[in-house]
Amino acid sequence: MNAIICEDHKADAARLHRILESGGFHVVATFENGRQMMDWLLKHPNEAEIVFLDIIMPVLDGYAAFWEIREYKLNVRVVFVSVENSQSVIASVLKLGAQSYITKPFERESVLEHVNKAIKLPLPAWK
Repeated sequence: MNAIICEDHKADAARLHRILESGGFHVVATFENGRQMMDWLLKHPNEAEIVFLDIIMPVLDGYAAFWEIREYKLNVRVVFVSVENSQSVIASVLKLGAQSYITKPFERESVLEHVNKAIKLPLPAWK
């Protein structure tokens, strides 16, 4: 399965990349902000099946990028990866259509468990 990482902290992006590749995923692109990711997704709408999206980023944050994914009705699963661990935030993005939410710092087993559950879910039917 093809994945995209959108994470502005290089160390976190590299760690997530290694975890995903070790779990059999192919990371097709990594971006440092939501604008870069959205520009790429709109040009390559079917090349990624899952997006790992940090919340706090420069230029276009994860929430705004998530809303653009919904607005354009892109066929991609969204997994948030963030230090934000508020249950209300997690519940709200899951209710809005994100497939999963992983809090940092993350461990390989936890990431792969969340991801394997997320990919079994149907693609979101954005409203």
